[in-house]
Amino acid sequence: MIFFNKFVLKIFFITNFFLVSSIIIAEESSAVKIFIAKDIVTLNKNNDSVEAIATQGSKIINVGSKEEITSIYPDATLISDYENSIIVPGFIEHHIHPFLAAVTMNSEILAIEDWQLPSKTSIGVRDRSSYLLNLSKIEENHPENQSLISWGFHHYFHGKLTRHDLDNISSTRPIIVIHRSFHEFILNTPAMDLLGINKNAFTNLEEDEHLANFEDGHFSERGAIIVLPALMQLLAVPTELIKGLQKTKEYIHSNGITVIGNPGSMYNKDLQAAKNLIFGNIDSPFESYFFPSALNLSEQFEFHEVLDAAKDQTKWGLGKLNYLPKHIKLFADGAMYSQNMVMRDGYLDNHQGSWLMNLETFENLFRIFWNDGYQIHIHQNGDAALDRLLLTLEKNLARYPRADHRTTVVHFGYSAKDQLKTMKELGVVISANPYYVTALSDLYSRKGVGYERSQEMVRLGDAIKEGIKVSLHSDMPMAPASPLKLMHAAVNRDNFAGKVAGPNQRISAIEALRAVTINSAYVLRLEQMYGSIEVGKYANFTILDSNPLSVRGNEIKNIKILGTVLKGNQLFIN
Repeated sequence: MIFFNKFVLKIFFITNFFLVSSIIIAEESSAVKIFIAKDIVTLNKNNDSVEAIATQGSKIINVGSKEEITSIYPDATLISDYENSIIVPGFIEHHIHPFLAAVTMNSEILAIEDWQLPSKTSIGVRDRSSYLLNLSKIEENHPENQSLISWGFHHYFHGKLTRHDLDNISSTRPIIVIHRSFHEFILNTPAMDLLGINKNAFTNLEEDEHLANFEDGHFSERGAIIVLPALMQLLAVPTELIKGLQKTKEYIHSNGITVIGNPGSMYNKDLQAAKNLIFGNIDSPFESYFFPSALNLSEQFEFHEVLDAAKDQTKWGLGKLNYLPKHIKLFADGAMYSQNMVMRDGYLDNHQGSWLMNLETFENLFRIFWNDGYQIHIHQNGDAALDRLLLTLEKNLARYPRADHRTTVVHFGYSAKDQLKTMKELGVVISANPYYVTALSDLYSRKGVGYERSQEMVRLGDAIKEGIKVSLHSDMPMAPASPLKLMHAAVNRDNFAGKVAGPNQRISAIEALRAVTINSAYVLRLEQMYGSIEVGKYANFTILDSNPLSVRGNEIKNIKILGTVLKGNQLFIN
């Protein structure tokens, strides 16, 4: 695995401690600053729009008209850089996977859509011949004596991919293809040989054509989880990991994000050290909040040990990277991109989805963390998986009632209308990925799921009508970590075919903006600190060239991000 110099990390900790301390001291006596803009969307209870924000140190101390605020604070420093721009509450991306994103940033991206990165743009392809041709060109131009790692493959667009297909591209260079879902890997023979991935080495992995196929070099869901430690030899090379995390940091900031969340962080101190080094650093342009994965903990500890392990992990943060207390992530079914979600009515081609946790494990872990007062976030994509989630929650509420538990349905791929009333009654919160509609609704209407169900994919319109609090996330790298693109997807529901999927499930622009700000803060239980422009909250803003509440819906994704303000400090975007 990764081994970092403990002395270097100690110096990093000490440096950050004193830097953070000095900032806190400085803030107590700092002068008042007034930020002026053409329009400021506060998202307070009245959804007020104002012209000026007064800040002192890291906090907002007043909002109002330009005339009013400047008269109250005549000696304040006037920040007029944004007088022709729009200020909204700082974007919050509460569901990003930094390690997976770093691997993606370091890989050769060959996906179903274009990916605009700070340093380059990767052009997408959506058919088998183009995929294989482009992967071959990438291999030809790849540095000698270096393994090739590529992310973005999707079998429904690119066809079946096997070890033998990759051997035809290179029989000497190790090649690892990471599925778009990050729940599947395809390896060529040199990669399997290099990493020792064979039936003799993985006796704990039962042969299953769907989950672990050594002949094809294909490993999915539980099979992927079991071979992942071996893959880490190539995916987590220390120097490359640091580079990938740095690229991820730049990418996140370029999309106007001021706060991120990482639900389900792995119990691995070496990986955490790397994340602390980049995201915890005092120069990070955003704050980070992590919490553990119960699935990952259950693979390393006995049931009676997982709670203590989770509490131990919350001490691992550093600087601008913090662990949230009393938050945990569980998993129901498999990935949306792999069509491994578990569906009430199955699939048109009769294949089966996959559970990521068996029922006994899921219920035991849910009960353990519920009893200790944790907010439980559950990865769910199929409507049958949602049934399991809601039934488990209902049982625990009946057994041990808890107020304001904020149990969070994560992804919310497929649901049935009858489930929404139950969700409301049980006090469920939704953290949805609307990009599923953009990327998958057209294809899945023809393959696997069918037209009617794909029209209702990510059922946000019905959820909001039911009064359920909705937030949006990218699940980066499952979707671009761009709150504006997430808003666009939720407001328009247009897909790759140029069609609108389920127009009745569209939401308004202000609902979408709340979903990437104050409602995202709510999911993290940080709504008293972030998410709206109100007195007493941190001065976190995102600066835009247009107002997302007044532009045409189909123009939201084209709004230009000019910069951010993090705790009162201006951070421009080049």
